[in-house]
Amino acid sequence: MAKPVNTKRGRSLLGSSLIFFTLITPILLGLAVYNHDCLLEKFFPLPDIKTVFPFGDEEWSAPGSKPAKADDAVVPWKLQVSNKDLEDLKDRLRNTRYGTAMSGQNFVYGFPADQLKKIVDHWLNKYDWKKQEALINQYDHFKTNIEGLNIHFVRVQPAKSTDPKRNVRVTPIILLHGWPGSFFELYKLIPLLTTPQQISGNDYAAFEVIIPSLPGYGFSDAAQRPGLNPQNIARIFNKLMTRLHFDKYFVQGCDWGSAVGRSMATMFPHRVLGVDLTLYGMAVPRSRSMLKNILYLAMPRFLFNVSEPHKLLFANFFTLMRESGYFHIQATKPDTVGAALLDSPAGLAGYILEKFSTWTNPDNINKPDGALSEYFSLDDLLTNIMVYWVSGSIITSQRLYKETFSADPNDGFPVLVPSLLSDFRHEIPGANSPDEFVRPYYKDLITISKHKSGGHFPAMELPIELAADIWALAKNVLSRD
Repeated sequence: MAKPVNTKRGRSLLGSSLIFFTLITPILLGLAVYNHDCLLEKFFPLPDIKTVFPFGDEEWSAPGSKPAKADDAVVPWKLQVSNKDLEDLKDRLRNTRYGTAMSGQNFVYGFPADQLKKIVDHWLNKYDWKKQEALINQYDHFKTNIEGLNIHFVRVQPAKSTDPKRNVRVTPIILLHGWPGSFFELYKLIPLLTTPQQISGNDYAAFEVIIPSLPGYGFSDAAQRPGLNPQNIARIFNKLMTRLHFDKYFVQGCDWGSAVGRSMATMFPHRVLGVDLTLYGMAVPRSRSMLKNILYLAMPRFLFNVSEPHKLLFANFFTLMRESGYFHIQATKPDTVGAALLDSPAGLAGYILEKFSTWTNPDNINKPDGALSEYFSLDDLLTNIMVYWVSGSIITSQRLYKETFSADPNDGFPVLVPSLLSDFRHEIPGANSPDEFVRPYYKDLITISKHKSGGHFPAMELPIELAADIWALAKNVLSRD
């Protein structure tokens, strides 16, 4: 005869188990959430960096063409635009076809026709290209062939000190632009970095400044086959610094320059003394950034909180949708829109200047002139556009988006070198993650420098503030010696 089941004891065990799991599960979940970065590193370790990043040599000439003859020559170069090309530009500007601006909408629909007419009028009747060309040529320009590409760069050495008591240490720095900027975007930083600053006592420091044009931008050759992404450009620019006989150097990057600069610091930590980045949020892998955004929405604040919720994706979703149309086009079919921009200088100006307006401050979309004159000189803006126009590089510059987002992401590798992150308040919304997301990916982080103003183009808008960040990085690193 079977023994009767002790139901009272069974209910007691079940109740105890439920109480245990009710108490323990939230604790374990809380610990997992609180330490999720450590757990992810433990269970998803990074592969060998040599198997991920492109350290090997490449050749970027057209498929089937004869490889360029190896030539390490660094050749002086000067910008000279012919009168024929300038007359062609003026003819195109005179023959511009304009639309009709949507009444009372300012920049909500994009660059309005009435404002574009004013830009074209200034370009035709007030803008002095020869004066701007002389401004560009005030510094020494060079070209050198690396991996089949003629790379253009500016090189500026600091003036020698006339004070015999000063011990001036000159350190190289490579400044990297992005889209829709150019090497000219960084010109205002040059005197701020080549003028010596005191480190301690009679010890001073100054930078020797190198500003290359990214491949496919301005006067650097474009790749003739697919695949030239920021990691490959990082390798090319490291070779450039080697060719110039710089063993170690600093790096500063904005926009795509931040992606290239971060890759240089990650791939060549033995060469990079320190790095300053403005678009630093790209260091956080997309999958982990999304996870952190979900945790913020789902978890109680005592388990998961951030100091800057205005930087989260969900807080910027609609702004990103409104402002990222260009991104989807350039990451998929860049040559299509590029064909129109290559043919129309007015169209090129509208396309680029709209970014200088909205990316400087999202509120500019509601201002009649896009507030361009509040932040920039119109001559400087047009000179940046002229770099694209006279070089015919708008199509090839936009291809960098497709090359980057067509490849498998090789993110997640932290930056090991000393880093300073320049956080300008009106950077593209959602582009830079909250500090808590970013810090694990910069292992020697000096500081995240908070600026109460400034947007996506600080080298043109607030060069003094950006230069101060670069100097703060350099003084910290050089004082370690």
